[in-house]
Amino acid sequence: MSSPLTIHIFEREREIGPGMPYRNGVNHPQMLANIGSREIPPVVESLEAFLLQSNAATLVEFGITRAEIGPEAFYPRVVLGRYFIAQIAALIAKARGRGHSVEVRSRHTVVDVEPTKLGTRVKWETPHERGTETFNHVILATGHQWRDRKDNSGVQLHSPWPAESLRRFIGCAVGLLGSSLTAIDAAVALASFQGRFEENENQVRWVPHAPDAGFTMVMMSRRGVLPDADWYYPHPLPPLSLFTHEALSELVKHDNFLINCQSVLAKELEALDPAYAARTRPAQLEGFAQRHFADRLSTNSWEDVRSDLSLAKAKRAAKISEPWRVGLLAAHEVYQGIVQHLTPEDRALFDRELLPVFSDVYASVPHRSIERMLALHDAGVLELVRLGEDYTIAAEGQTVRITGASGTITVEHLIDARGQRPADLTELMFPTLRDAADLDPETLLVSGPHQAAGTITCVAIPVVLKRNPFVQGLENAEALGRRAAQNIADAIAFCSQA
Repeated sequence: MSSPLTIHIFEREREIGPGMPYRNGVNHPQMLANIGSREIPPVVESLEAFLLQSNAATLVEFGITRAEIGPEAFYPRVVLGRYFIAQIAALIAKARGRGHSVEVRSRHTVVDVEPTKLGTRVKWETPHERGTETFNHVILATGHQWRDRKDNSGVQLHSPWPAESLRRFIGCAVGLLGSSLTAIDAAVALASFQGRFEENENQVRWVPHAPDAGFTMVMMSRRGVLPDADWYYPHPLPPLSLFTHEALSELVKHDNFLINCQSVLAKELEALDPAYAARTRPAQLEGFAQRHFADRLSTNSWEDVRSDLSLAKAKRAAKISEPWRVGLLAAHEVYQGIVQHLTPEDRALFDRELLPVFSDVYASVPHRSIERMLALHDAGVLELVRLGEDYTIAAEGQTVRITGASGTITVEHLIDARGQRPADLTELMFPTLRDAADLDPETLLVSGPHQAAGTITCVAIPVVLKRNPFVQGLENAEALGRRAAQNIADAIAFCSQA
């Protein structure tokens, strides 16, 4: 892009860069990111290079040693936050060095985005003033949204974020809806407020600050299983031979698109791992998720979790990966490119039978996270139960009663830790955009009855998540940023040719 740009970055918080998943204060220092160092797309420099250049005092603050730094390492979320703060500062310096003007507007809350014929009007406020400015191009990058809310029965569902808000549940019996990464994060924060983890190479223990404090947690999910401990896989992934973007682009022209796609994936899995294919019968979409989880559901116990962790550690040390896992991990990236072509009926089938399987494969968690869950269970403060598909939540006096496949559980407070919920543009808290007609699933351009001069690109995770269920990882965040930049570059090029 030859012409210099004037860029304004509006950020509600004091610091720009970390976002909700990695911001200090929103996240407890004990919370671990579930993405390994080698998987994080480098910005100006890699995370590993950033850490290796950090001084000893900074590493002590991060709670890591220089010997722990490496491509396979997992770090606390707030460490990634500090990395991204440094990276955006380096990007801004780089942009200014190339002649672009970049103004950072921290502690500016955008309260409305209004398309007009002269451009897009952005209304903002700070603790001290309000203002309105018009821009040629606007990118909506508001990130995750977590709010307390009430379910259909009127029961209060508490948000797991910010982590500091969970301090109010000290000494309480707490229920966690969900048993994956978000629930693990919430459990770690709750436990850290009420005790401490003692960790070494051989053992992880949780010790309460005060014995008999009355603190307990129950994780509850439909299947009642923890995510797999992180497993080894080659990076980058080897390409699939049958289930490819090219093959699926041909199938999109025909009827029964999803069934035909899954038939190709089944043949791929049969070639990669015949035993897994025979056990799960992936060509038969109905019931595929149940068959995938069947072994873990039939032997679901904390001892099984301990055994699976030991096996995952041994295989990672030996750099051994199970072919079916590698195949499904690669396949989800292929499916990601065609989800928008599914009919509503096929999308519902995809979400029910395929999405849980893919999530199970790519949302594995650091070994230390599983060790901490085991430590909490061994200390007598954490249980994990299966709710099944049909369960009820109801208020019972000052408590909450949850009834499902494993019986009835009563807790004092209930945290909704089932992950980010998809949202519409209407939920972005920009009143004028409630009239927006649609979001193009490929370009992410916002269109509506009041079309703006220039462009509005929406890369807000909850909104994009509704169209792309795999959008939450850092690699996808990088792709969203490139998409938004390309939209602006294309618009500028078009105007210059007009």
